[in-house]
Amino acid sequence: MFTPLRDAAGVLSLPAERARRGWFYVGLVLAGMLCLILLEVLTAFVVALLVADDVMDAVGSLGVLGYAEIPVPAAVVAVLWLIVLMRRRSGLRIDSSGVSKVWSDRTQTVPWAVIDKVRFNSRRSYLLLVPKPGVYPESPNGVGGERVILIYSLGHSFWNHRRPTHPDLIIDAVERFAPGKFTDPWNPGKGRANGAGASR
Repeated sequence: MFTPLRDAAGVLSLPAERARRGWFYVGLVLAGMLCLILLEVLTAFVVALLVADDVMDAVGSLGVLGYAEIPVPAAVVAVLWLIVLMRRRSGLRIDSSGVSKVWSDRTQTVPWAVIDKVRFNSRRSYLLLVPKPGVYPESPNGVGGERVILIYSLGHSFWNHRRPTHPDLIIDAVERFAPGKFTDPWNPGKGRANGAGASR
């Protein structure tokens, strides 16, 4: 079960949501496979309607295996690729050393000394770090004129299915270890949105 962890020192750990996200993408693959089978059936029906006397016999002549011949192997390959992809998802840790992406075999930390701002995107689906000028000049990302580092995804950006309490937990952790680092350009001057009400 996915559970955010915060110890007595205030260290926040959000484990990688491999299972939840994996099943979502598997559902997309299966839906795509079903749509492809339906498209094959429709194509066979239209072709049979144009060239055959008995449409239903012509459509049924391919059989179940005939229609599944292309989408099923493609779905199997896609699911295996997703398994590999989900194993590479990282968790998040915020502590006195900085903001870290945590994998099963390694940890990548962005120290507080190089972080100018911590914020979310407009939908609060991504946690973004704004480095101090001159740090990470090779970073290609830019939002609102600022160079940013994508550090963590809190959910699916194209629909509102994510952990609703996680942004507040992240704000609390950031304000505890680096007061004033969190900013919210999308809701200026709204108290807790800018960390003013976060616990220290």
